[in-house]
Amino acid sequence: MSEAIIAKILEDARSAVNTALEEGGKSAAATIAEARNEASLLLQKSMDETAALQDEIIRRRMTVANLEVRKLMLAAKKRALDGIFKEAAEQVLSLKKDRYLKIISGMLESAEDGDTVKIAARDKGVITETFLKKYAESKGINLSLSQEFADIKGGIILCSGNMEKNLSLEVELDALREQLEPEVASKLFG
Repeated sequence: MSEAIIAKILEDARSAVNTALEEGGKSAAATIAEARNEASLLLQKSMDETAALQDEIIRRRMTVANLEVRKLMLAAKKRALDGIFKEAAEQVLSLKKDRYLKIISGMLESAEDGDTVKIAARDKGVITETFLKKYAESKGINLSLSQEFADIKGGIILCSGNMEKNLSLEVELDALREQLEPEVASKLFG
């Protein structure tokens, strides 16, 4: 009888072990399946995030590239406009004497009685004391030619006491450029 009891105990123990192994195997398989599913979800999420990040990086680089292109286009347009206005200044400076003096006469319209007129060194043979005297007489004012030359390319500077009116070609053309640049740019660049 004791052998029958031992055999029964061993059989029950084997049965319990087999049941535990079966349940453990099923539990392990379920855990592995759950882990695989979770890993698959994490992998998909990571791939989606990577794709979104990649799209964002591409979008940002495109934006930066477009801004750089705009900046280069603006710089090229500015250089073109600078060239046009520089050429205009050179053309004014190379006008024949009578046409240049008409421009100077227009500038002298701002002169007041007693003003001293400073000129560019390059204009000393063009804007003379005689020219100023004739102009002043026609307007009924007194003007004198300064012995100092102004540091300008062309045009005049009117001096009265410690006040100066800068009517140099540089200043006048800059003012004209401010006025005309939008129109010129529109015609050139559409």
